[in-house]
Amino acid sequence: MRGFLLVGDQSGFEKEMTYVQGMFKKLGYDLEAINIYDIDVIVSNENNGKIRVNGELVDCPEFAIVAAARERETYHIKAVLRMFETMGVTLINTMDAIEKTGDKLYSFQLAKQHVPEVKIPKTMYITANTPLDTIKEEIGFPLVLKIMYGFQGKGVSLIKTEDQLKDILNIVFASEFGDEIIAQEAIMSSAGRDIRVVVGAGEVIHTFMRHNEGEFKSNIHQGGSLEEFKAPQALIDASIKLAEAFDLKLGSIDYLIGENEDEFYLCELNSVPGISYIFEAEDKGNDELLAKFLSFPSKILK
Repeated sequence: MRGFLLVGDQSGFEKEMTYVQGMFKKLGYDLEAINIYDIDVIVSNENNGKIRVNGELVDCPEFAIVAAARERETYHIKAVLRMFETMGVTLINTMDAIEKTGDKLYSFQLAKQHVPEVKIPKTMYITANTPLDTIKEEIGFPLVLKIMYGFQGKGVSLIKTEDQLKDILNIVFASEFGDEIIAQEAIMSSAGRDIRVVVGAGEVIHTFMRHNEGEFKSNIHQGGSLEEFKAPQALIDASIKLAEAFDLKLGSIDYLIGENEDEFYLCELNSVPGISYIFEAEDKGNDELLAKFLSFPSKILK
């Protein structure tokens, strides 16, 4: 079975790309790394199962893994993925799933619609016309200010005072800023730590805590580390429901930790999860986790 690993600007992710290709090769799949911008999108009356890559006609893949995390919102990527969908290519993940998880505000709306038992931090869409008093009354301080489509902890700030919020919003809305802004209730009991649940093929692959001593954000790319965490069954069940609602064939769901250790708040969903935990599992000889991770492709591509 032949597939494409769809990449864009993957500087700094070469290790992950090589690992994923090697993993699929072990499972008997041919996975070729293709820059998504080298794929032409053409609609015609002919359907010969061919596409153009770098100007040359090649056979359309049977499946494709979307790894172009930094450019997910460009129209070119949307057009390529939609072309593949109409040609019957199995996508990990679909454009619909990528859009739903990428929009932090909409993902919370969908989560509460489909899995109402999941708690979320109170969240508000902020525009240049939003009164500061309304933000103060609805969200309060401290609060977390986020850009809508940020990733790896980028574009996230802890705002402690009204003056600080006013200053940063004045800068944002006076500039040619190209993203939307949301304000969220700050779950301070979770400062510097969160829980990640990795899901694949409708099952939980792994759960762990990300921890960053002395920092507000826990992301690995922000200097965080991993710790073992045994998730309660309620959190596992909720994560499986969320993955199904968002049609996440492979992804991760992050949770903030409440005042009680068994209280969790949805933080965000990711359609392009990292695999740092797999490298750690290899270092520690965790064969059970490695086997579980290796089993998900065959369940999706059966």
